[in-house]
Amino acid sequence: MKVAAIIEYLEDKEKVKGTFTAHRNYLRTFLENGKLFAAGPFGDNSGALWILEVETIEEAEEIVKGDPFVLADVIVSWKIRPFAYWSAKESKGK
Repeated sequence: MKVAAIIEYLEDKEKVKGTFTAHRNYLRTFLENGKLFAAGPFGDNSGALWILEVETIEEAEEIVKGDPFVLADVIVSWKIRPFAYWSAKESKGK
């Protein structure tokens, strides 16, 4: 199932910047194993949205909890919600 992880960052941009490489490398492992469908920061850099492909909500929680951003207190809160993915681009012409 796909889920959306809606993530809120700490306002300390220097702390975010200092942990970014470890965070990116962590997410890359889930991209490579097929668990990360999409991810990106919000335009105001207040947080991010991740779309994960997982078996359970608990699995998504564990993925978020393991992020170096969480371990460094960069992520201050998150919500995991089931996500009904639909792509206009992929549906075009059908």
